[in-house]
Amino acid sequence: MSQVQTLEDTQVLVKNRVAEAERNGYKIENIVQNWLKNANEIVAEAKKVIDVEGATWCLGRYCPSRWIRCQLSKRLEETTKKITDHIEKGKIDTISYRDAPDVTTTPFSRGYEALESRTSMLNEIKEILKDPKMYMIGVHGMGGVGKTTLVNELAWQVKKDGLFVAVAIANITNSPNVKKIQGQIADALWDRKLKKETESGRAIELRERIKKQEKVLIILDDIWSELDLTEVGIPFGDEHNGCKLVITSREREVLIKMDTQKDFNLTALLEEDSWNLFQKIAGNVNEVSIKPIAEEVAKCCAGLPLLITALGKGLRKKEVHAWRVALKQLKEFKHKELENNVYPALKLSYDFLDTEELKSLFLFIGSFGLNEMLTEDLFICCWGLGFYGGVDKLMEARDTHYTLINELRASSLLLEGKLDWVGMHDVVRDVAKSIASKSPPTDPTYPTYADQFGKCHYIRFQSSLTEVQADKSFSGMMKEVMTLILHKMSFTPFLPPSLNLLINLRSLNLRRCKLGDIRIVAELSNLEILSLAESSFADLPVEIKHLTRLRLLNLTDCYDLRVIPTNIISSLMCLEELYMGGCNNIEWEVEGSKSESNNANVRELQDLHNLTTLEISFIDTSVLPMDFQFPANLERYHILISDLGEWELSSIWYGRALGRTLKLKDYWRTSRSLFTTVEDLRFAKLKGIKDLLYNLDVGGFSQLKHLYIQDNDELLYLINTRRLMNHHSAFLNLETLVLKLLYKMEEICHGPMQTQSLAKLKVIKVTYCNGLKNLFLYSLTGNLSQLHDMEISHCRGMTEIIAMEKQEDWKELQQIVLPELHSVTLEGLPELQSFYCSVTVDQGNPSGQSNTLALFNQQVVIPKLEKLKLYDMNVFKIWDDKLPVLSCFQNLKSLIVSKCNCFTSLFPYGVARALVKLQHVEISWCKRLKAIFAQEEVQFPNSETVKISIMNDWESIWPNQEPPNSFHHNLDIDIYDCKSMDFVIPTSAAKEFHQQHQFLEIRSCGIKNIVEKSDIICDMTHVYLEKITVAECPGMKTIIPSFVLFQCLDELIVSSCHGLVNIIRPSTTTSLPNLRILRISECDELEEIYGSNNESDDTPLGEIAFRKLEELTLEYLPRLTSFCQGSYGFRFPSLQKVHLKDCPMMETFCQGNLTTPSLTKVEYEGIQYVWHSSKLSEDHWYGDLNTTVRTVFTKKDQYNPDLEKLDIRNNKNLKSIWPNQVTPNSFPNLTQIVIYSCKSQYVFPNHVAKVLRQLQVLNISWSTIENIVEESDSTCDMTVVYLQVQYCFGMMTIVPSSVLFHSLDELHVFCGDGLKNIIMPSTIANLPNLRILSIKYCYWLEEIYGSDNESDAPLGEIAFMKLEELTLEYLPRLTSFCQGSYNFKFPSLQKVHLKDCPVMETFCHGNLTTTNHIEVRCLHGWRYEESEDQWDGDLNTTIRTIFTKKKSEQD
Repeated sequence: MSQVQTLEDTQVLVKNRVAEAERNGYKIENIVQNWLKNANEIVAEAKKVIDVEGATWCLGRYCPSRWIRCQLSKRLEETTKKITDHIEKGKIDTISYRDAPDVTTTPFSRGYEALESRTSMLNEIKEILKDPKMYMIGVHGMGGVGKTTLVNELAWQVKKDGLFVAVAIANITNSPNVKKIQGQIADALWDRKLKKETESGRAIELRERIKKQEKVLIILDDIWSELDLTEVGIPFGDEHNGCKLVITSREREVLIKMDTQKDFNLTALLEEDSWNLFQKIAGNVNEVSIKPIAEEVAKCCAGLPLLITALGKGLRKKEVHAWRVALKQLKEFKHKELENNVYPALKLSYDFLDTEELKSLFLFIGSFGLNEMLTEDLFICCWGLGFYGGVDKLMEARDTHYTLINELRASSLLLEGKLDWVGMHDVVRDVAKSIASKSPPTDPTYPTYADQFGKCHYIRFQSSLTEVQADKSFSGMMKEVMTLILHKMSFTPFLPPSLNLLINLRSLNLRRCKLGDIRIVAELSNLEILSLAESSFADLPVEIKHLTRLRLLNLTDCYDLRVIPTNIISSLMCLEELYMGGCNNIEWEVEGSKSESNNANVRELQDLHNLTTLEISFIDTSVLPMDFQFPANLERYHILISDLGEWELSSIWYGRALGRTLKLKDYWRTSRSLFTTVEDLRFAKLKGIKDLLYNLDVGGFSQLKHLYIQDNDELLYLINTRRLMNHHSAFLNLETLVLKLLYKMEEICHGPMQTQSLAKLKVIKVTYCNGLKNLFLYSLTGNLSQLHDMEISHCRGMTEIIAMEKQEDWKELQQIVLPELHSVTLEGLPELQSFYCSVTVDQGNPSGQSNTLALFNQQVVIPKLEKLKLYDMNVFKIWDDKLPVLSCFQNLKSLIVSKCNCFTSLFPYGVARALVKLQHVEISWCKRLKAIFAQEEVQFPNSETVKISIMNDWESIWPNQEPPNSFHHNLDIDIYDCKSMDFVIPTSAAKEFHQQHQFLEIRSCGIKNIVEKSDIICDMTHVYLEKITVAECPGMKTIIPSFVLFQCLDELIVSSCHGLVNIIRPSTTTSLPNLRILRISECDELEEIYGSNNESDDTPLGEIAFRKLEELTLEYLPRLTSFCQGSYGFRFPSLQKVHLKDCPMMETFCQGNLTTPSLTKVEYEGIQYVWHSSKLSEDHWYGDLNTTVRTVFTKKDQYNPDLEKLDIRNNKNLKSIWPNQVTPNSFPNLTQIVIYSCKSQYVFPNHVAKVLRQLQVLNISWSTIENIVEESDSTCDMTVVYLQVQYCFGMMTIVPSSVLFHSLDELHVFCGDGLKNIIMPSTIANLPNLRILSIKYCYWLEEIYGSDNESDAPLGEIAFMKLEELTLEYLPRLTSFCQGSYNFKFPSLQKVHLKDCPVMETFCHGNLTTTNHIEVRCLHGWRYEESEDQWDGDLNTTIRTIFTKKKSEQD
């Protein structure tokens, strides 16, 4: 066959081209390799056919049967066609490509450090690049912040991961050269020059080449102005879906002009990331002398990787003196690396600012020397200096101001952040100062710099609230001063008289100052802005009315302001902006009041015809006349009427989005004039409103964006179209709707709606609206095309989210599509049957199928749903079995289900397989739910990462049989409170854990093993988990059993597993080759880490190696004696950190040979180590690990004679920390002990308490203990002078009968819920010096002095000889000081303070002797306001009087 020969010749030709390409270092395309393979198969098949045909000759004659001839003919025909087609496929233009980057190199060797902030951004960019609709992404940030490094790493990663076949990077710069850009792209993609000469010709050629690439990424780095991609020759969008672009620029404005679809702002590194990067580059900077200096140097780099890299390399391996010099130069802005690297980069950004106005503002901000300042303070400065001299109105100037600020942010010269603050890096600020000193802008409004105040145009003081000598300073100022800002200053009794010399002052800002008489301000006749925000003063002087040029008056949060004289406000005719938010104590005039008043009337606001901005609050609505209306011409306002605590005013002038807000409670009529312009409206407890639109008689709230309504028991509808006279559209611009505590509300919309109503709604939250049966009618769903978030909770009557108007029309209904809905939260809806149930319920019996309804059925389509949260629901299943998931929920990322007791499984057959983006599944307290999947063969095959959190009492998570590749994604499993579970991973499932990123966390479970034990003897189970965390699992005896190999385990953390005997069983260490971190804590029965039960008694075993272990932490292990009690030899070649805390029995590390070549210290922490040291944490090293552990163990009972203060925290066995042997001279200087968050039967053993002869202060808090001192038959005398016990549980008394506190001066007890009394009988003689006794918040306390041991006969008199003050607060069960009949004597008692002791009917039942008069005060209210001194002759009578009075008030 001639075709066979042709194919063979073509094979030779292709093989020759392949050989030549491989010699040149190129990789061969898969299509070529596959063609050669197929060609070999086709040739072999053809020759076989030919051989068969030859075999049909018999004895020289051709004698096949007819059937055979027919079959041969068909095979020849088919083979000939295959050969012809394959020869045609062999005409391949490109057979090879350049090799991919070496993926074995580390990120750092590529110049990239994998810092958390950068890694998260990289991952997000890569995710977006996978979206077929996204083709152009932007990254912007200031010079030196790491944009180029980021995109270079992006290029490397996407090529390595196979996301793109080809990646090209072109560096554009501030002088773009189109030919050069074209050449860079061509060289990167094909390593071939473009043939054409002209730019247009090269563009056509480049475009055609790129179109032939299936997946190509082009990175245009460092763009300074708009670049015409067509002119370059880059196809994108619909022209070529496979070509995607990433563009970097310093200016966000450039990205906007380039029409990028998604922008990322790359900011400076956080302090932690900066330090990590600096350490990597500078090398070992942890030497004691260098580290503090290095930390300061790193901070001076301001998070700029460019500067960090430059300085780190320059200081690498330098001595400490070089570090000190570098730090000094950095602080003085003289460092050569700073000048050479940072200054040019930032200067270039400055030079590219469009206008002199922008440059002036940038340098002006830098001149303040602050990292950040309030945006409004900056505006006040700029206005006072005439910076916006060409603008006549404040609002226009403020718009310009914020526009310029945003442009500087977009240029990365200002920090992104809160809109009410302007932030600038200190490095950028230093560059601004340097630029200003070298080449200030030509703008004449820019302030000059000089040392003398007199030559300044702005002055800014900031001081603490102390008296200052400001008068002399003002005297030295010249008349040219136009802006003065004084923060946190004290001017009492009056402002400095010399202030009136500043006759040209236009802006005066006295923020947070303590002020007295401020009348002198009225003499500043040119003043246009006066801000007294957050300052303390009582009266606004009448002279203020002389400030006839005043445009802005700010009294925000002047809480002490009470008096504004009449006609002051109305006389300020030029006032444009008035801020009085938080001034809730102003005594406004009340019209019709009988008492005469000289205070301002709110009607004065109506006389301010230039007023455009108003912020004000009224707690007392009686000051608002019935016919009063706020000025309708207000352009910005923030008005609060009545005491809406959660709706407090927040000054609208600080933010860029200066809106129009009304917050109304009870009273709304005065605000009717603003309803047509309001953007943010909040109602509470409105009376007489049943139908919002109809009753308020407004035109549909056409400007409203946010509506909040709460606490109303009359409202039935928001919209009732049947009662509206004009069928106009309602809520055309509404974006947020929040309805709360509207118990009688029946419908949101009643009747047919206009097509545009609610068309912009994005967020709806409805809670505690029990009258609602549904959220919306079906006819309205077409308007909800922008709905993004839906949250419905605690609506007891709601049966469905969407409902039909007419049941008979259900067959004609189309699908409900909510195209932009991303998040749905449904909670506490017991009657909810389905999202939309009408089409699935038998119309003759609507409830007949309620037990089979799904939350989402075929009629509901939510294609962009990402988060679904279901709490406390009675629906039976989430998805209908026939649901076409691929068109409905394919973007779901997170599913959280809690207290849904009707679910038996989450995912029916086919649903889980379609949830390709699902990353997080959380299940808790669903009683009937026994499995995630309804079908065993269903898993999440397409998700990259899945987190499963389970708080459900299951016996198993997965079915027993798992299909191959069920867990090829990264899996993070969190299991909590599964008491019935014996193991987590069945053997069959364990074999499928073959990804590197698999995490398992188990808490409070009854499990005995992580992996099911195999029935096959010697069958080792491989589990590829990267991290295991186990806590509070008392049934576990070991963590790593002998039958499981954890070859990928990197980190193992175990805590509070009190049944553990060991952590690792013998013979399994070879299965932990990658274990890097091992942390064990609070395991009371743990005696060893590596088990030795199977060890032979004859000879020591061979060496066991933990090759990768770097960190070993052992904490609160009271029975741990060593790492291993057997005689194994251990090798830890990588071990660098050993941390031991409160392991009192650990006498040695191991019994066999031990090798730790990288270890140089052991970190000891815990109270048992302080006896021979002055620190609770200290490093030790005595040559090797075993010697170190043994040495510290032998020294742990030695004490430090200089120890003065002992701070014991987070100890779980307090009584075990004390030395076993003490002498009378032990602890000679220990005067103070603080105990926090500890557990023990007692604090001090008896033998220790007796030798603490200098102890004066004892503070015990947040601890679980029974006694301060160990119970004993003998008495113990303690020298404590001050004793405080708070938040301690388990104590029944504070001062037991066996402890003497002869020196105790003050005793304070707070929140002791277990206490029955404070002092046990027979001990009062041991408290002779007690002066102050304070008992508060002890719920079960019935008496102070215990009477349990009292005999039937009255005892003798008990004296508190020095007690002066007794405080008893919030003791709901306290009946008296003592319930027994003891007699008490208080010869020194002066004060008794009582609060919330409702059953304290008398002080004591025996005789009582006190001084003639005691100050008895009954505190009340949260602010502890005191009543008048009460005394009725004796203490018992006084207490009884108070009790009787309180009881009568309650009755």
